[in-house]
Amino acid sequence: MVKASIHKMTVHGTAPLRRHLNYIERNGAGEEGREAELYTDASRDLDAEDLITRAEDDRHHFRFIVSPEDADQMSDLKAFTRDLMGQMEKDLETRLEWVAATHYDTGQPHVHIVMRGVHEDGKDLVIPRDYISRGIRERAQELVSLELGPVSELENRQRMQRMVQAERFTDLDRTLLRRARDGTLDLAKPVPSGQVWQRQLEKARMGQLAKLGLAEHSGGSEWRVDPGAADALKRMGERGDIIKAMHRAMTETGKDRLMTSASLFDPGDPNAKALTGKIIAQGVADDVRDQAYVVIDATDGKVAYVNIGPSDRLAGFEKGMIITAHPASHSPRPSDRTIHEVAGKHGGIYSPTKHLEDAPRTNPEFIKAHVRRLEAMRKAGVSVARNTDGSWRIPPDFLDKAAAYEFETTRSKPVQLDMASRFNLPAMRNAIGATWLDEHLRDHADTSQARGFGSEIEEARSARRVFLHRQGILKEAGQKIDDKVLVTLERRDLEDAAKALAQQLGKPFTHAPQSGRISGQYVERIDRASGRYAVIERAKDFSLVPWREVMDRNLGKQISGMIRGRQISWTLGRSLNISGI
Repeated sequence: MVKASIHKMTVHGTAPLRRHLNYIERNGAGEEGREAELYTDASRDLDAEDLITRAEDDRHHFRFIVSPEDADQMSDLKAFTRDLMGQMEKDLETRLEWVAATHYDTGQPHVHIVMRGVHEDGKDLVIPRDYISRGIRERAQELVSLELGPVSELENRQRMQRMVQAERFTDLDRTLLRRARDGTLDLAKPVPSGQVWQRQLEKARMGQLAKLGLAEHSGGSEWRVDPGAADALKRMGERGDIIKAMHRAMTETGKDRLMTSASLFDPGDPNAKALTGKIIAQGVADDVRDQAYVVIDATDGKVAYVNIGPSDRLAGFEKGMIITAHPASHSPRPSDRTIHEVAGKHGGIYSPTKHLEDAPRTNPEFIKAHVRRLEAMRKAGVSVARNTDGSWRIPPDFLDKAAAYEFETTRSKPVQLDMASRFNLPAMRNAIGATWLDEHLRDHADTSQARGFGSEIEEARSARRVFLHRQGILKEAGQKIDDKVLVTLERRDLEDAAKALAQQLGKPFTHAPQSGRISGQYVERIDRASGRYAVIERAKDFSLVPWREVMDRNLGKQISGMIRGRQISWTLGRSLNISGI
């Protein structure tokens, strides 16, 4: 199997490329759970940073996953990958710049390859569609056959025998379903000489599908096949992988919890509720479809498996961190409702001018965000039209179209993940700062009957009260945590951080206001017990302002220093607008 994908370099620069390289080089994906080793052509010296730097001005890059069926029998996948890339250089008639890593964490060893989309003459590298769809796979097959020899009839028979009892979608199912006509499969047709064994295995597989409720023997050689058999078998395979992942997480953490159908977080369930807890495991469930997961030990004492979508969403999450998972919203955004409302008052036309007329106190940057939303929807094919004067024609069913657009854009990310705390519970007990544990103390009563992670929280809450009392922040260990205490904790946390920063910047620290507008030069992002903050430098002083996820999207990179020195300004408080990017 070879999966190829082309990724255009976006306004976010090399950030997505860096995240992907971090992912394929991640700890635990290599042999025996080690960090995956990044390698390239033996005659070159190219690492991840080199590739990122060289690809900065590229139009696109390529990503490949190469997974030989008999990879576990091959002596050296690194050598195989180098031979494959060497053959690709000959076929494409150019030198290629690439890095790769071999993964062993999914039961089927496979190789991830990242390649620049540039010809050696500096022009964009365009790979023919046929070579992408068939050529690379055929070259890989030739190399495997050269090492292991062609697949014998005995090996093929043993492979098919393993498929008969499998509770997942197999190549045997794919062959059988392709031959079915109007939901009926007839196994009476004669088979070539020497292939009787294959017909016997096909009949045995249909018998197994009947036991699973996915087929029914009509009599003689005919079988009725459930029209949803393929999807059902795929779900069975996924469920089996989920159970294995959860059992592995339980074993590694030494936990003994009951796992039920509710252990799979289903964002499509209309009754699905937000789930908060600590990450006890994370990984990639399916490299081919790029599906990642986290296992959460929730505050209610249950353990849940959460499919989070693309693997790059794992970036920034680690075991022990506390997160909240909840279904992604498919409803129109507040900005969509505002656009619809303004257009309704002005004959189906929306414009920044008309928006400002209806709401004179609206921040201009806030209005620009509405225009960017319309531009994104227009590019996605939503029927909104931009007029020559900068105004927009908004259809009467705009909110329905906005909901459909939101559904499509969040399809690959069915779950929204919010970071509750990057600090684990032990670290929060004695931290100077307004932690998630303090907010939990403020918002929740003691629950002596708590189980699992909930009982760990109760122990930490008691220890936290004692610590804050010793620090003089609480007059009594039993005193209630309120907003005033949280403000005190955050203030002390920022003042501690500011001491080192003041020496680094050579300027005094000034607390940012709780609301209003602040401008300055972005220096870096820091993580504190109270949360994540941006360091903003001005001519005579500097401040720390709360970080928001929207800043990650607008600043384009989660790596500190990517935009160091860029002039930036935004509104503080409940709303957050970023400008100057």
